[in-house]
Amino acid sequence: MRHPLLYIGFAFTLLSISLVVANIVGMGLAATPVSSWMLLAAMTGLMGILWQLFTRPPARPAAVVAPPQATAPRQMELQSLQRLVQIVQHGQTSGEVYSILLESAVQTVKADAAWLVLLPDHVKVEAAEVIQYYNILPAQAEELRRHLSSYTPPDDEYITNDLNLRPGFEGTKQRFRSLLQLPLRGLHFEYGTLYLLKAEPNTFDGEDLSILQTFTSQAVLSIENLELVRTSLANQRTQEELKIASQVQDSLIPKNLPTDNWFEISSHSLAAKEVGGDFYDFLHLPGRRLAVIIGDVSGKGVTAAFHMAQMKGIFHSLMQENPLAKNERDKFPVPSRFMAQANAALTHCLEKSSFITSSLYIIDYEQGGFVFARAGHCHTLYYHALREEVFYFESTGLGLGIIRNENYEKHIKNQFYDYSPGDVMVIYTDGIVEARGGDGTDEYGEDRLKLRLEESYFQEADDIKSFILADLNGFTHGFPIHDDQTLLVIKFKSAQPPQ
Repeated sequence: MRHPLLYIGFAFTLLSISLVVANIVGMGLAATPVSSWMLLAAMTGLMGILWQLFTRPPARPAAVVAPPQATAPRQMELQSLQRLVQIVQHGQTSGEVYSILLESAVQTVKADAAWLVLLPDHVKVEAAEVIQYYNILPAQAEELRRHLSSYTPPDDEYITNDLNLRPGFEGTKQRFRSLLQLPLRGLHFEYGTLYLLKAEPNTFDGEDLSILQTFTSQAVLSIENLELVRTSLANQRTQEELKIASQVQDSLIPKNLPTDNWFEISSHSLAAKEVGGDFYDFLHLPGRRLAVIIGDVSGKGVTAAFHMAQMKGIFHSLMQENPLAKNERDKFPVPSRFMAQANAALTHCLEKSSFITSSLYIIDYEQGGFVFARAGHCHTLYYHALREEVFYFESTGLGLGIIRNENYEKHIKNQFYDYSPGDVMVIYTDGIVEARGGDGTDEYGEDRLKLRLEESYFQEADDIKSFILADLNGFTHGFPIHDDQTLLVIKFKSAQPPQ
């Protein structure tokens, strides 16, 4: 006959699960608090335990009434399970859960001593909790383990009736004679081993083993469920934080592009992850001049996005008017000087393994030209309307953060160029030319980008950008984006306004 506690436990657990599920459905998955998920995991584990207890064959024939002491281990087991569920429900640490597991196992089988050895690779406990002891000294447990390691019993042999007769213990007289050695196995990992000892020989039996196997397997399952819930909630919080970071970064990307009678600008930016390390910005300068910067932080993700924000701040800080300048043209740094100052500013806040590539352009409408400096960034693609020629500027320059001293300025040069009405400038990051397609190893490449400009230079800036992106997307169809992509198209209008 089944113990009445089983039926009560079933009814209580089913009711609790129904209430928790109804609460989750009513509130919605996103709004459900952590405590509800933990309670659901705990109750589910308890239901599995009760089912195994209910379906396990009785230890004695049905016609024989078990003496009162026979029900004690099962009552103890249920009480221990209730304590374990309470621990899991309240989100205690894994170390506390394993401590309850050891204590409950000792009480259930009335062990005289015990210890629990956890494998640190798969359990989330402090170093001091990897081995836990009950009524036995660490040195005594270690000596027993040394003797036990000399003999490997069959997989299903968990009970040793007399340690004095076990291989490896020959010639010794042990204080504890009976041993129950039980591995803690989960769905994917082995979490450790539970050792239970009694002073007298032949004092563990199949009933003890059956109870402990049920208890430990379901306890481990409950812990795994708890860890899954915690991991899921942590991932959810991380996704929410990344979403906020993405929104913040999106706010740093210029939405209102500069408009003027002198030029057209069109832009495109796409991050490989929730946040990325590509950046671009514009700044109007006195004297009909426009500063345009583009850059790429090494790496991807949150760290790259952080340095992207730093670089944007450096750009706006350094491109401010110098009140001590002797003439109008010296009030703002030329691109090479800006790169040197930016490199110095990044020296102490950029990881030693990181660097930033960038190009800065200062377009002067009054003079009909521009000056730029390239700090290791992609080569500028250009269409010259008078010569009807598409080419790359072969300028030199070293990325920011590669050399972190005053010698950096020697590795960065200004390049001047006079533009003509109808000229087109294409500025981009390496996520464009290194985009993968074909068999997965082919890259889009500079040559293909150059061909696309040769076919579209006569269109407006927006149309040129769309034409290039359409070809890029066709090339990479079926392959995920593996690097941030940024593309700027600047076209100097065919009819320039009078000076």
